[in-house]
Amino acid sequence: MKKIELIINNKKVFCLEKEQRNPKYNTIIILTGASTYASNYVMFAKQFKDTQVIIINTPGHGFRESLTEGEPLTDGNELVDFQVNVIKQLITEKHSTCKITLIGYSIGGMLLLNIINRKLLDENIDLCVLFSSARFTRYNNEIVKGLYDKETKTFNTKSLMEKNFTCKAPWYIKYLNPNWKIVLPIASYADFLQCDSLNEISKNELMLDSNKNIIAFLGENDFFFSEAEVIKTIKSFKQRTFILLKDYGHLFLLERPIKAGKLVFKAIKEQYIYR
Repeated sequence: MKKIELIINNKKVFCLEKEQRNPKYNTIIILTGASTYASNYVMFAKQFKDTQVIIINTPGHGFRESLTEGEPLTDGNELVDFQVNVIKQLITEKHSTCKITLIGYSIGGMLLLNIINRKLLDENIDLCVLFSSARFTRYNNEIVKGLYDKETKTFNTKSLMEKNFTCKAPWYIKYLNPNWKIVLPIASYADFLQCDSLNEISKNELMLDSNKNIIAFLGENDFFFSEAEVIKTIKSFKQRTFILLKDYGHLFLLERPIKAGKLVFKAIKEQYIYR
């Protein structure tokens, strides 16, 4: 993967790029989920054959200090603006083609929906892929915030997973990297504040009808987003495809990046075939 460095508002912003000579498809740009940085999506990105893929590294995300400069963004509007500015800069500096397929995972999906609803990149976005996301989260994040220890600035992910908001431990917790099950830094806490902010934005901004096409993936055991909310969300789009992933949960893309990447790439290719 190649590293792309941009300067936005006098701060360095890094993206990772899967280069591709003579690509057959639009550039894919990935908006990442909470508590993750761009390199967590490398294996997923490598499944997109004959395609250029760019992963935006958001400030403050991840388990260690982000390469992108700046404090974690807790305001949803600021986070939307950040992603839009990065994509515009990528296009301006010719790192990306003008036509893109935008993939949003978890919080990244909520950002994607706000970008589409506000028509901020209307001429550039050709196809949307929503992965483990919807307009609204399923639960009140006060539960999540209660797992944050302000004194140690750590976030007890193990307790979050074990509670699962339903007093049932998700089946996949045993497969997670041990580092995920102990603590996360303050950036994770900021990410969940973003989720609250994006929920609030969604309450105040009705989802408008869109002429875009969307493909939505959801694990049937997702503990943050519900099937009903995903289906309700994508009804606003001109053409929509919903794919329910049996036996998987919210972290499917991170746990099984090869399988997830192949599923998404297959769905994108089919969109090209049937146009």
